[in-house]
Amino acid sequence: EKSWRTVCIIPAVVTALSALWIIRNTDDAPKGNYYEMKVNGAMPAISAASSFRDGAYNLNTWILFIQYGCCFGVELTMNNAA
Repeated sequence: EKSWRTVCIIPAVVTALSALWIIRNTDDAPKGNYYEMKVNGAMPAISAASSFRDGAYNLNTWILFIQYGCCFGVELTMNNAA
């Protein structure tokens, strides 16, 4: 009765410990952590609105959006949901 709980708990604990180790002992990027790079001026601070605007004005974004919409339409048709 308790064996299935043990089988689920042990991998969860190992994964959580691994995640904590990775967060504590690794860098965000090859050049260092984002916070330190922003403080030192190596990485400019970009607002979320600016990043969204750049993505919305990019033609590739719209091509992928239309392509995904067509793909999803085909999936709905094949599954007889449309």
